[in-house]
Amino acid sequence: MAEGKNESVVVPSTRTGRPPTRDRAYGVDGLFRFDARIPAPLAKRLYEYAQACGRPVTAVHADLLARALDDVDGGAVG
Repeated sequence: MAEGKNESVVVPSTRTGRPPTRDRAYGVDGLFRFDARIPAPLAKRLYEYAQACGRPVTAVHADLLARALDDVDGGAVG
């Protein structure tokens, strides 16, 4: 990551089924937990891919999400 080690990442408050409370600040290498509901066929693909790679599902999910968002920034998705 390009940010310095002493910087923080601020995740803005948003509606997630509960009233928003406040923005949250995390260290650049911090982990943020969230709950997502995805279609069962997509979950199956995610778990099969993680198993084939021999990696934790959460690590594969983070990598795939980062790549998808990079593609969005580049105009490839959406």
